[in-house]
Amino acid sequence: MKIIYILASFMLAFMAVPLYGQGLLPYILNGSATQTSCNCYVLTPDANTTSGTAWNKNKINLNQSFNYVFDVYLGCKDANGADGIGFILQTKGTNLGATGQGLGFKGISPSLGVLIDTYQNNDENDPAYDHIAIQMNGMSDHLSSGNLAGPVTALVNSDNIEDCQWHLFRINWDATAKHMEVSVDNQVRLTLDKDIVNDIFGGDPEVFWGFAGSTGGSSNLQQFCAALRPDFGFNPRQIYCDGIPIQFLDKSSSFGDITRWWWDFGDGTQTTAPQPAPHTYPGAGNYTVKLVIEDNSGCISDTLKAPFTIGSYPEVDFGPTPFCLGTNQAMENKTRIAVGAAQQWLWEWGDGTTSTGSDPAPPYTIPGPRSIQLTVTSDRGCSGSAVRNILFSSTPDVTGAGIDACLGTPNAFRGTNQTSNIHLSAWKWDFGDGGSSLGQTASHIYADTGVYHASLYGISTEGCLSPVVDVPVRVTSVHARAGKDTIIAAGQPLQLQAGWLNDRVTYQWSPATGLNDPFSDHPVAVLQRDQTYRLTLISPEGCTDTDDVTVKVYKGPEFYVPNAFTPNGDGKNDVFRVIAPGVPKLDFFCIWNRWGQEIYRSNDLPGGWDGKIQGQPAPADTYVWMVQGVDYTGRKFSRKGFVTLIR
Repeated sequence: MKIIYILASFMLAFMAVPLYGQGLLPYILNGSATQTSCNCYVLTPDANTTSGTAWNKNKINLNQSFNYVFDVYLGCKDANGADGIGFILQTKGTNLGATGQGLGFKGISPSLGVLIDTYQNNDENDPAYDHIAIQMNGMSDHLSSGNLAGPVTALVNSDNIEDCQWHLFRINWDATAKHMEVSVDNQVRLTLDKDIVNDIFGGDPEVFWGFAGSTGGSSNLQQFCAALRPDFGFNPRQIYCDGIPIQFLDKSSSFGDITRWWWDFGDGTQTTAPQPAPHTYPGAGNYTVKLVIEDNSGCISDTLKAPFTIGSYPEVDFGPTPFCLGTNQAMENKTRIAVGAAQQWLWEWGDGTTSTGSDPAPPYTIPGPRSIQLTVTSDRGCSGSAVRNILFSSTPDVTGAGIDACLGTPNAFRGTNQTSNIHLSAWKWDFGDGGSSLGQTASHIYADTGVYHASLYGISTEGCLSPVVDVPVRVTSVHARAGKDTIIAAGQPLQLQAGWLNDRVTYQWSPATGLNDPFSDHPVAVLQRDQTYRLTLISPEGCTDTDDVTVKVYKGPEFYVPNAFTPNGDGKNDVFRVIAPGVPKLDFFCIWNRWGQEIYRSNDLPGGWDGKIQGQPAPADTYVWMVQGVDYTGRKFSRKGFVTLIR
């Protein structure tokens, strides 16, 4: 235990200068005894073969009752700690003491000692546990005639008092009843009924009193304090709720008389009243109450602190309203608690049944209004209740349908109420692309093709939402691609090919002239003259698109080659090329100058010479050409001739 000298600011106006600071000691110290604070003394340091005594300067009269309260500390060494301390009454003087197993009591006569012994001395018949006994006339042997009471364990539930803890040590003498009671930590350990004035002190009631302690071959730090213990009889774990006054009761202990009290309630309120009036805090929250006391020796206690919480009353709320049967499975607890947390729930359904738990399922299956009460209790023990009229309502059921559409035209939607006995007040559409609409029917234009999953739910006139239904729709676009214009030989089969294939569309080529199947995506045409075909695509949604392809028909198979060209960049007759109807494969197309040098070669159709030699314009002149290929029947043939390049 420690005594503090610097206190919180609220105490400064009341503080007196402690006697310890002035050197006015109430005790005469001998041997190793030293003062550590205003009312605390070390009897022995943790050292072998030491002895210390502290005798009060003033005798007491045993014809008067006393109730002395001390704090004692027997050190931290259990197995090899020693030897103990004693509270002693004697008439011999104030310079007594001795080392070793006698605890500074042995040999003092006449005397009475309340001894706390922490070492087993077999020659004194000590028990193995740390014990307490009342003995007289300096006789420390427990089998001697001087052993008046005990030994018993010093602590109620432990064999060890050398536990690094301070313990409350009380000697209460009733002079009228001639009864002594010894307690440790508020537990009575020993009693003695004896006329100690006449039986021990020969009728002399005036005695010295004090403490003695000793060590021998083993040691411990042993000390005592004249008790100064603030206590306000307050349980910080008790239930406290907002607005309820709290009574703080002073239950402080002191060796002397308590002369002053300093209370701080933790909300800015302070008082020096010995017994404060019940205190009401300004609101729920966390607080710390503090108490400091001063005794008549001028010593000031440590600050006793007790943090505690004042809880809020629950603001009870719950729903949903309406409660939609078939959709909502449980009640929704919406209670709020500013300080504390919900711990208990009591639902009273209005039909004599109850439920617990935060969100229970109600017992109702039939629609109708119900009066329900919920009581919520917080972990601080604060309770609140609320009654709500909850409408239990049937849940509607809807279906939806959508019509597929072509890109750029609206998809049409329509909802149907499947529950004829439930009226709907609203319909909610989500088109699956970020768009939405209200109403039983709706239309929507999508920005691109694809399959979209629109959704729909309905809301009854009582506010219940139907399950959401999926309404998929398709947005379609068709793209006709009939192919590039081409040339063929008369009678040469030509397979046309639609360049955009989709198994959901139909194909139609017109006119049907020369076609084996005008409704195929790849019909075969056999022509004797030029023909332009139109390809039409039609989707199931009615989307259409058209494209044309022109087929030029020549006599052949044959090579058609011009006899002159003008590569001047005017876009007319700039390239010298071969027209090869009926010839799907070209072996080569070669050109030579007048000196027999090859200046151009290609096997591409249509290909063609642009009038340049190694990237430079060829001179105006006459050149020789030859072409060879394989016609569609597999026959190989060739042609040759002259061409004039005109600049």
